Amino acid sequence: MSSQPSNLRKKNVFQKKRSRFFQGITFGLFVFFIFRASWLCLFSANDENLSRIKKNQYEKTSNLVSYRGTISDHKNIPLAISIKLPSLAVNPKIFRPSKTQVKDLSLLLDIPSEEITELSHKKGYFAWLKRKTSYVVSEKVKELSVGGIFHTLEPSRFYPGNTSAAHLIGLVGTDNTGLLGLERVYNRTLAGESTEVKKLRDARGQSIFTHSASVVPQEPGHNIFLTLDHVIQEITEEALDKKYTESLASSAFAIVADPHTGRILAIANKPGFNPNKTEDLIMKNTTNMSVTSVFEPGSISKSFVIAEALETGKTTPTVLHDCERSGVYKISPSVSIHDDFPKNYPMTTSEVLIYSSNICSYKISQKIGKEDLYKTLKRFGIGKKITGVSLPGLTTGFVSPAESWKEIRFANIAFGQGYITTGLEMIRAYSVFANGGFLVEPYLIARVETAEGELIEGPVKYPEKRVLSGKVAEQMREMLSRVVGEGSGHNAQLESFSAAGKTGTTEKVDPETKAYSSEKRLASFIGFAPAMNPHLVAYIVIDEPRKKPYYGGTWAAPVFKEIMDKSLKYLNIAPDDEPHSAKKND
Repeated sequence: MSSQPSNLRKKNVFQKKRSRFFQGITFGLFVFFIFRASWLCLFSANDENLSRIKKNQYEKTSNLVSYRGTISDHKNIPLAISIKLPSLAVNPKIFRPSKTQVKDLSLLLDIPSEEITELSHKKGYFAWLKRKTSYVVSEKVKELSVGGIFHTLEPSRFYPGNTSAAHLIGLVGTDNTGLLGLERVYNRTLAGESTEVKKLRDARGQSIFTHSASVVPQEPGHNIFLTLDHVIQEITEEALDKKYTESLASSAFAIVADPHTGRILAIANKPGFNPNKTEDLIMKNTTNMSVTSVFEPGSISKSFVIAEALETGKTTPTVLHDCERSGVYKISPSVSIHDDFPKNYPMTTSEVLIYSSNICSYKISQKIGKEDLYKTLKRFGIGKKITGVSLPGLTTGFVSPAESWKEIRFANIAFGQGYITTGLEMIRAYSVFANGGFLVEPYLIARVETAEGELIEGPVKYPEKRVLSGKVAEQMREMLSRVVGEGSGHNAQLESFSAAGKTGTTEKVDPETKAYSSEKRLASFIGFAPAMNPHLVAYIVIDEPRKKPYYGGTWAAPVFKEIMDKSLKYLNIAPDDEPHSAKKND
């Protein structure tokens, strides 16, 4: 009996404490509202603050992404276009799929079941389920009748050529922003202006659409027309892929251009990628070697040595040179240079180029001198920035100053080692021989237009600079045509046209030993056709072929042959009257 009053006392104490707690909360809220009301009465808010409060509570602003402009070749064949693809979103508040529906969605959308289930536990009223899927998949999702899934259309990018010119054109992300290639460099030009749309919201935050008549049409992006020719691009891609695959090379690239104007007609790279299938993307396969790689050019550089010697009167095409019967020439007691295929007789200047003698290239360079050889390379544009092309990772070659050359470096530079260059630089340099002696700038953008067709930007006119006399340029074309007809470039001989060019086989430096590798080679060929009246110039590089022999004449020259044969016929160029017959000497 005595314990009951004690329990009642404890209960009463607890009730009093709880009552005081809630009284305190109530009093606190009352004081807050009194204070807030007094503040609003004594210190009235200005229009700016009231406007901001209204906007936060009742207005919502959205940005509508406009259509990206089209990227086309010079014949208006689209290479990158904008379309609309279905995107799937969910309202997590009502998205409650069954286990069977989760499984079906996972299979259709290629999304783990756990990620789909987690969406129903998210806070808020919106979450993406799958962005930019196909119309077929979108329809199949509708057939599942899952509550809380909403279908919308988003601007997307489609590349009609799939892998063709993919490294050059690039791709965009899910937010329609350029990530690679031209899509990235010219993102602001292509993207257009996003449109800001204001909507009213009710007390629950739901949109109320008003003033529909005041909606302004979106401003699409500008259209870019490239100098590329989609047919020559396809021809180049196909020819390059054959030898890249057959040689088991690590990578390869090819560039085709007009030597008279600098217009780039094709750029192909291997390995390739499909920008329409970004889910399978391997980033290292997106590297555009043709503009990002620097390398030692090898024997194709001997043409610059011969041209300078002819230009300055240090030699003539028929002068004889002692290229050493042994095929070995000592430049110091401990250092020698070699010819892979020594000839047991003196060679004329023309034969030095035809049979690609390292020894005689060095001997002719000695007549030129270090300083003048350095100036020659610079005059041909080696180490000079390419200003007509804007691409991510665009690099520039480099030649060290002549005063720093030791004799072994001098000898190496004479036959194409000891300095670095790029694919576009070599195209620019060899165009000098093809066009009669002028250095012309390679360029890629033909024009930029608005969606209505108004011209915004035309091709930039780069000044031509004469760097070689017309006579010497003609002599070089004759010599280089003999390289194809008689020398190491015989695999580049065309069926209906004459051709001129030079092979290159360059030792690569092993990154581990820091010395020239006995296995890694850069096999290349650069040339133009027809030989005496060139319409096209092309440079092909097969990087690290794993099948022997590693020579440029074996792997790169046949790519040149296929590109030129098909492209010249496509351009309706008349065949030569007497094309050179290919000879089977190495």
